[in-house]
Amino acid sequence: MTKVGEHEFVADDWATLHRLLYRDAWDEELGRHRSPYVFRGMTDSDHNLETSLHRFVGESGRWDLEVHLLRNFRQYARQEIDQPESPFHLMALAQHHGLPTRLLDWTYSPAVAAYFATGGSPDADGLIWAVDYEAAHERLPDHFQEFLAELGTDMYNAAMLYDLMRLVIEQSEEQEGQLADRQTLPMLDVRDVLTEFSKQRGDDHIVFFQPPSIDQRIVNQAALFSSMANPRTSMEEWFERHPDLYWKIIIPANRKQEFRDKLDQANINHRTLFPGLDGIATWLKEYYKPC
Repeated sequence: MTKVGEHEFVADDWATLHRLLYRDAWDEELGRHRSPYVFRGMTDSDHNLETSLHRFVGESGRWDLEVHLLRNFRQYARQEIDQPESPFHLMALAQHHGLPTRLLDWTYSPAVAAYFATGGSPDADGLIWAVDYEAAHERLPDHFQEFLAELGTDMYNAAMLYDLMRLVIEQSEEQEGQLADRQTLPMLDVRDVLTEFSKQRGDDHIVFFQPPSIDQRIVNQAALFSSMANPRTSMEEWFERHPDLYWKIIIPANRKQEFRDKLDQANINHRTLFPGLDGIATWLKEYYKPC
C-alpha cells in the first residue's frame, strides 16, 4: 500500500485493496464490523464529485430548471411509474433513469464501489471515495439531527426527509398564518420542499438517504444517494474543507482487469448488479472478450 496524500492510498495489489475497502470497519461499541462509511467508485481518478444537475446547468445559472425537469418527468412518466410518494422519491426515480438531478449515487458495499472503479478506460486509474456518513450527519442542522435521534437511526430515507421538510414548512406557515392543503398541489410541494431543503443555515451540509426499493438494481447495488443542501455547492470542495470525513483509494490502471476478474468470481459483476437481459448481455461480452 502506498500513501500518496493525507487521505489517498494506492491499492497496489488485491490484498491491499481488500484491507483498504474494510478500513476502520470495526465498531467497538457494537462489537461488530459495522462500517460507518459509504462508497462511490469512479472509473477515472481525474473525475470529480459533480452531480448531473451541476453539469446540466453549467455556466448558464439556470438552477430553476431543476423543478421544470422534475415536473415534466412526473407528467410524462405517469404510465411507467406509480405516483411518487414525495419529492425525494421523485428525484430518486429521476436519477435512477438518467434525468439530471442534485443527487449523487453511493453504495454501502465497498465491493460494488470497487466494481464500478475498475470499469471505463483501461489506461485511467480508478478511484473509490469512502465517506463517513455518520460523521457527516453530525454536521447537519440541529433539527435534522434531532429527527434522526428521535427515530433511533443515523440514516435518512426518502420518506423521512419528506416528513422532516413538511414539518419545517408547516411550522413556518403556521407562524405566518398561511397553511395550505399541499395534498392537492403536488408540484408546489416539490418546489417548496426543495426550496426549504436548499436554504443555507450557516455552513452548507450534505445529507445521505436511502431511496425506495424502486427495482432490484437498487437493492443489489446497496444503493443510496447524497445531496448537498445547496445544489450549487461543489461537493468535492466541501469535503476538502472537512478532510476528516473521507479518504480515497486509487486503483492503478494496470490492476483494473485483475481486480475486476476477482470481483466477478466473487459474483460482483454486471449480471448481478444490473438484473435483466441487458445486464446479462453486458456481463457475457465482458466475460468472453478475447485478450
